[in-house]
Amino acid sequence: MVNQAGSSQLRRDDPTLAVASDPARRAKYRRLQSWYRETRLTAPFGEANGRPVGSLLHPDWIAAHPNANFLGDDAFDHAQLRASEVKAEGGSLEPIRLHHNMLSSMPLCFNLFGALGPKPAFLEVVRTCFAPDAARIIGVTCEYAPQPPSAFLADRSAFDAIINFEREDGSIGFVGIETKYTEPFSATAYQSDRYNAVTTSSGWFVGTDASTTPSELATNQLWRTVPLAAALELDGRTRSGGVVVVCTADDNTAASTVTKVRGQYPTPSGFGSSRSTRSATQRRPPATRPCRRGPRRSRPATST
Repeated sequence: MVNQAGSSQLRRDDPTLAVASDPARRAKYRRLQSWYRETRLTAPFGEANGRPVGSLLHPDWIAAHPNANFLGDDAFDHAQLRASEVKAEGGSLEPIRLHHNMLSSMPLCFNLFGALGPKPAFLEVVRTCFAPDAARIIGVTCEYAPQPPSAFLADRSAFDAIINFEREDGSIGFVGIETKYTEPFSATAYQSDRYNAVTTSSGWFVGTDASTTPSELATNQLWRTVPLAAALELDGRTRSGGVVVVCTADDNTAASTVTKVRGQYPTPSGFGSSRSTRSATQRRPPATRPCRRGPRRSRPATST
């Protein structure tokens, strides 16, 4: 086996490039990524913990081809911009996930929303998939954490992307995006007084007792995203918003997690299900939006 930038003796379907712990679904997408790396990018594989992985791009090769993990200049340029902006805010974007890992949802998000956001036709995508009354796209930002953190959840909680738009009635709305490709929602349990306070005061959940919210292991990551949206709405900068999970059509785990969290909403309707009015019904529970891909790359090309 040779693992040098520019050469590799392992073909994309060699079992050595697989990861033994992968569930069947993740293994399928890892093979697809390895196929794209070899046949479309003609790039050498990378390594993790000293072993070859078919879905990773070799660091020496990425140094010469820094935009290889992105579908176009719009996505790459937005990633470069956001890396700089997030650093200025005191955070960071994980460079291995962003530039080397073809199986990560982070570059997937930039390839979807960083690429589509500047396009005039993106408004129709938003109207069809998320908010039927959207009249104008104000902006799209990937890896967005509202600033300053102390005014929201007092941590670095962030949306994978946020779409800000103007409604037909002139009010401002937003869609907070959580993207999933093959990784599950985090199973780390997390609670804080600030999260509980926002959950209780937002009116987004059934009842007023934060202890009844879906914060158990299976739903904790998505539950933490929803108070972020609620805090943004309570801040008064927008009239209303909601959370959408964008995933592949075969991601049953993501769909199940969304169903559990949606069950805590007084109005179980998702973005795109009905025209919203200036009322609490604009506070939309998380909805799943499967991304259907063509064979050209293991990145969703659209969000429908």
